[in-house]
Amino acid sequence: MKRSTVFWFSTLVGPLILASYWRGVNAVADPMVYWGDVPESMQRLIVPWMFVAAAGYLLMWHRFFFAWNEDQVASLHWPRQSEDGRGVQRLFILYAAFLLASLVWIDLTRLYLESPSFLGAVAVIAVLWTAGLASVGFGVLVWSSRERLAGAKAVLAGSVMLSIQCTWWDAIYWVASFGW
Repeated sequence: MKRSTVFWFSTLVGPLILASYWRGVNAVADPMVYWGDVPESMQRLIVPWMFVAAAGYLLMWHRFFFAWNEDQVASLHWPRQSEDGRGVQRLFILYAAFLLASLVWIDLTRLYLESPSFLGAVAVIAVLWTAGLASVGFGVLVWSSRERLAGAKAVLAGSVMLSIQCTWWDAIYWVASFGW
């Protein structure tokens, strides 16, 4: 697999996620329903983190596709494993998990709101945890290269920025506060 495949996948799916959010917000009479029981005071704290998370995502995206070459990305590996040239495949798995989960989140939540069910709640929680764990995974994938690759620490910072939103605010706090 070539790094360009991952690049084009992320470039094409990213706008689809934004379109799904626009469609999801416009599919309900009151978009605030997506907040569930999250207090307004917390919403004011979480919304700015969405922009921090986006900046973190772009930090990582820049390194993976513009600052590093094909061989450097191919050298990425999980901690305590040796380099095997399959870093691009690992990166694709993380992007696929993160982006596809992000793509379906709001629609699954809308479906749950229209017809609450245990299975619907499990689906929403599963996609949020998938996105959250993938956001952490970007940093874990780069961890072993933090001293070897220029800018790897920026990817780690980007992963933390993204993970605060996707893992803490979405998969943990929002799930716990939603009011299932």
